[in-house]
Amino acid sequence: MQLAELGENGRSFFMAERTRILRRRLHTTFASLRNPNFRMYFAAQIASNIGNWIQITAENWLVLQLTPASGGGLGRGLALGITNALQFGPLVFFGLYGGVISDRFDRRRLLITTQCLSALLAAAMGILVATHLIRLWMIWLGALLLGLIICVDRPGQSSLIKDLVGDADLPNAVALNHAVISSGRMIGPAVSGLLIAYFGIAPSFLINAVSFAMVILVLTTLDVSRLHAARPVERGPGQVRQGLSYIRHDPVLRLTVTTMSVIFIAAYNFQVMVPLAAARMLDGSSQSLGIAMSCLGLGAVAGSLIIASRVKPGLMMIAVGCGLLSFVHIWLSLSSTVYFSVAGIFLLGVSCGIFNVAVSGTLQVTARDEVRGRVMSTYSIGILGSALIGAPLFGRLADSIGVSGTFLIIAVICAGTALAISWAWILNFSSCPRKRAPRANAWDTALDSRFRGNDK
Repeated sequence: MQLAELGENGRSFFMAERTRILRRRLHTTFASLRNPNFRMYFAAQIASNIGNWIQITAENWLVLQLTPASGGGLGRGLALGITNALQFGPLVFFGLYGGVISDRFDRRRLLITTQCLSALLAAAMGILVATHLIRLWMIWLGALLLGLIICVDRPGQSSLIKDLVGDADLPNAVALNHAVISSGRMIGPAVSGLLIAYFGIAPSFLINAVSFAMVILVLTTLDVSRLHAARPVERGPGQVRQGLSYIRHDPVLRLTVTTMSVIFIAAYNFQVMVPLAAARMLDGSSQSLGIAMSCLGLGAVAGSLIIASRVKPGLMMIAVGCGLLSFVHIWLSLSSTVYFSVAGIFLLGVSCGIFNVAVSGTLQVTARDEVRGRVMSTYSIGILGSALIGAPLFGRLADSIGVSGTFLIIAVICAGTALAISWAWILNFSSCPRKRAPRANAWDTALDSRFRGNDK
């Protein structure tokens, strides 16, 4: 029946019903914002993540400017790969220790410290750029120092979400938090492209330094009485090993961590592949880079919001995310026009948003409070520390066989991973949602008793 055939009363009822459904969906999508502490943190993180991506875009553009396009042994792809490996690589070696620190200390105070250090570092880099003293080795040193701060900061941020909202709104808060991170990727690069074009590179670093102040202010003014923080874990020997054993003996966590490690190494080298795509497949200007990174962020926001209220995290949702990533990389490997490439980058963002929420949500709802920092540190290690391997490897591969060929190789890896996790789910979880692995020995049994104690 057409809307015109319903009559005035029918049309009014129809529109009212559509409005009611839309309001209900919006309320469900943003349910966790009913928590005052999370609302404040949510707003501050929007500003901080925009500032962070303003700096990341400017830093990558600066590396391109300081590295010759041809000649010499260091190509632009490798230079970008080294920069990102130094910034995110320390997580591979120290990320689990950062998770232990997150479990041992008050996370709010811990994050105030890490945010202050990050602000000082961004300000120092901005001053060096403004005074024309910046050199490539200085960028690499600053990336390494930031990487060491991130080792503690990222596990603390991930674990703080549970402290802010509790168990009931945790999956929704995880999705919204990823939407915030992605919104920074959407807005920040576009702003950075304009800043670079009209004011130079230095303001991008200085703006990021200022953006940390909002997070610090919010963290110092949170209503502590409303926090759902667990009691900090007492200092003890072997806590990194205990966290790894906890993950190894939980089949859902084990499969999730293995899958995300493969995908993050292969498909999450955005700081390398997207600038190269902008330089080789688009027109190569800073504005094109900003548009490409913004489309990636816009897609990730859309992907995060799509599953914020409609899909529960789990292994099959992770497999779906892998399949979507494979499809999009095939699309990008075939890109021949500007619009086709931009659309592919947007769809890449959508796929990444879905995969990120599926993985992070599965880890959050599965992990116990007393090991949450260590479990979530594996996510930080995967999504950021994988650049130690993936960024130089795929940057060099792009230099050798081209951007399109590299995208096709990534597509094959994602498709194989999707099939593998789907097969594992069919064999082990299709008839039983939560299947525990047998304990290997008495030490592991004691560890399980210590961690799992009173099952929920």
